[in-house]
Amino acid sequence: MKKWIIIAFVIAPFVYANNKKPLLLNHQQKIYQTATASADAVDKTVYSMPQWEGLEFVDWKFVTATRDKNKQSLVSYGIADYIKVVDSEWGPKTFGLKSNEIDGETRGK
Repeated sequence: MKKWIIIAFVIAPFVYANNKKPLLLNHQQKIYQTATASADAVDKTVYSMPQWEGLEFVDWKFVTATRDKNKQSLVSYGIADYIKVVDSEWGPKTFGLKSNEIDGETRGK
């Protein structure tokens, strides 16, 4: 009985991480929110923009990631509902945002 409890405790985190891994849509949302420096919900039209075609989605068993197709550099990674944007300059460059839009000066306008 002890053996099965130990096996369950060892396997449970992997099952949880596999079921809760973030999808491409979650990565796109986090990248766009980081680029615009806002925590507001992202409009659905943003996801259909052609700029996203330069982003490649990678799905490993427990971790997902996005990378730039041209530079083959990591843009973001995620595990169990946590997403970290590594290349915070990718979004502003790709969407053509100016530095004052990144700093949040034009958020209120």
